[in-house]
Amino acid sequence: MTGNEKKIIIILVISGIIAIIGAQIYKTATVFKYEDHLDEVLISVDDNHLTLREFGYYIYITEEFVQKQAVLYDPADPLHWWNTHFSAGPNSQFVSELAMKTAINTYLSHAIYSDEARMAGITLNSSEEESARLEANDVFQKMNAEQLKKTGLDDSLIYLAIYRQKLAAKYAGDLAVSTDFSGFDDDPGKLLSGDGDYFQSVILPQHNVEINEKLMKNIKIGRITVNS
Repeated sequence: MTGNEKKIIIILVISGIIAIIGAQIYKTATVFKYEDHLDEVLISVDDNHLTLREFGYYIYITEEFVQKQAVLYDPADPLHWWNTHFSAGPNSQFVSELAMKTAINTYLSHAIYSDEARMAGITLNSSEEESARLEANDVFQKMNAEQLKKTGLDDSLIYLAIYRQKLAAKYAGDLAVSTDFSGFDDDPGKLLSGDGDYFQSVILPQHNVEINEKLMKNIKIGRITVNS
């Protein structure tokens, strides 16, 4: 091997090492830190803007529900369930993808129905408000310190989410008895839910929805309040 060949090899090795180090530095500098984005708007529905912090409630309740299924499916590795893929033609998706869609659609239905309720003059009575406070306290007490820190939630934010949820349910209950569901197969409760056919095809298109896709793509549901 000539001296020049040795120099070329050394240069290539050094260049490779520099590239590896540079890639690692870039990766470290650009890693997504969930807690740093809590007050960024994630979803907008008409004039309502929801931050990642507020969306934490929907992440928590969705992850709590799916995690129970995950533990039953594979107690040693719950992520096995979250990463399970269902083949259903064009609707093929991972459990994690389905869970995120459910979390988003649940919020969308709550936001739209609660707004409609307010415009219709529908409110919660004192008993229903107290029920919301008690339920919010139960959720807050169930969440551990790490979950609260990660989501940025507190008892007041949880209460507002549950208040919205109960007001939306009250409005949806009235809608269920006053709407003609001809052409739809499910019962009114399912049709009006966030993932329901009537909500998705009739109600949702009437509203302006914007999602912060840049932020959304970094949210790894199944690894936020569980499996973190």
